[in-house]
Amino acid sequence: MVREVTLTKSQFDVAWKLVREGIANDLRNELVRVCPVDTGYLKNSISVVRRGMVLLITMPDYALYVEFGTPPHIIKPRRKKALRFDVGGESVVVRSVRHPGTMAQPFIRNTIRTKLKSIIVKNVDRFLR
Repeated sequence: MVREVTLTKSQFDVAWKLVREGIANDLRNELVRVCPVDTGYLKNSISVVRRGMVLLITMPDYALYVEFGTPPHIIKPRRKKALRFDVGGESVVVRSVRHPGTMAQPFIRNTIRTKLKSIIVKNVDRFLR
């Protein structure tokens, strides 16, 4: 059943703004819910704001490495001659480390692919009732 809704231009503008804000808020909440957590910094830094017709998703730069993973690489010290870290209670000093890389955890792409449409429908529907 299709229901006809009549709005003035100003009512429509207000409703459309609220729909977009609701979409931004719900998308942020979903990204936070599915975000991989190590320290919690990434999860706590996620922001989705409305800029006109655009939703701007911001988070720390390293979110790219979480989303897409990293290939194997060598880690070398930047300011010192060696790296120092503890392994099994013993201090280890080396000039470089072969990092095996990290697996991608595509929480942003998966959320947009699987949840964004239902978030949009939910928020539009909220103002058609």
